Amino acid sequence: MEKGTGVLIWLTMVFFSITIPKHTFSGTIELVESYPVETSLDSPILRDTHDVWRDMIQKAKSSIDIETFYFSEDPQRRDRLDLVIDELRSAVSRGVKLRTLSDTGFDETYPSIRTRLDALPHAETRTLDVRTLWGGVLHAKYFIVDSHAVFVGSQNWDWRALEHIRELGVRIVDTHMARAFGAIFRYDWAVAGNNEAPADSVYAGPFMLETMQGDTVSVRLAVSPHDARPAGIPWDEPMINSLLDAATKTIRIHLLTYSPVNRDGSRYGHFDTAIRRAAARGVDVRIIVSDWSKRSSILPHIQSLSVLPGIHVRFTVIPEWSGGFIPYSRVEHPKYLVVDGTSCWIGTSNWNPGSFYTSRNIGLIIQGKTLAEQMAEFFDLSWNSRYAEPVDPCGEYTAPRRTD
Repeated sequence: MEKGTGVLIWLTMVFFSITIPKHTFSGTIELVESYPVETSLDSPILRDTHDVWRDMIQKAKSSIDIETFYFSEDPQRRDRLDLVIDELRSAVSRGVKLRTLSDTGFDETYPSIRTRLDALPHAETRTLDVRTLWGGVLHAKYFIVDSHAVFVGSQNWDWRALEHIRELGVRIVDTHMARAFGAIFRYDWAVAGNNEAPADSVYAGPFMLETMQGDTVSVRLAVSPHDARPAGIPWDEPMINSLLDAATKTIRIHLLTYSPVNRDGSRYGHFDTAIRRAAARGVDVRIIVSDWSKRSSILPHIQSLSVLPGIHVRFTVIPEWSGGFIPYSRVEHPKYLVVDGTSCWIGTSNWNPGSFYTSRNIGLIIQGKTLAEQMAEFFDLSWNSRYAEPVDPCGEYTAPRRTD
């Protein structure tokens, strides 16, 4: 050992023992799914979103903070989201303080649930005009119960997300993790109220959490956009890139849409280039995108990936519900990445530049085989299903009907 090296190592250990909180191994984490009814996409090992949401709300004693893209109900019938909203009303009636934050633009389209919640005692709602502030939308989807439990994932507070869309999220029970999520909520809540964002810093991980199977995984919180982050919480785009560049065997990507193009038509090559680099060094890359990506503005970029050796891309096409056409549904909507069966990212971002540069999104970087393997199984259920079709690099496609 060179002279001085031992002292340097000792100083480094002292520094990290001071700056990084000692975290107990008391927290838990689990994957949670939604799947379209009348399909074979129900994972046998994951709990359903509506059951988990109701369970979390039923246990609330003091506070529930919800940040979501929008709230949307089925005007024709009572559904699973109505049961969740019933639990919110029940929580408020027993004195639980409720705060909700949603996107200003989408609230103009879907105002009814937020308006009804705002009228409840102990409840307050705000909307955040992200388009004016940062140029995008409030696309995060998470909620915090009693500063102790958190849910985050691709699920909007939309009745369709609970029974007609495939989604993936995580439930975390951990005070330290909830504190980090709370910093994001406080930041956005303040901005939505035209107040100055809090300047205090928060620790964003890694947190050591226990899975339902009894082993431990490392979890880090990250957020977008870069220029609207609470102090201490990193930007997720470079962290995702680092995962892609670290891959040695396999990459599994599951998204609603994928687009390496900026609004002005210029190339946004961060993820696209990393995916191509991985394939060039022999990594087996598999990508699932929904059939919503058959649009002419996105399709050529997906086809350009599918033509490369080592990269395999499939669309998934979910059949219409037996009860008839439902706008903006019957689709796969998760957002996650699995690398080498040991590391993963799960979040609220579609892979386009707006998700990371102009919109509010949240993601988790997870190290640990159990959750990575469960995500890979979730991926394979779609990949091997009758709903999946390989992307033809030279094929001509018609975008599916999404609305009336």
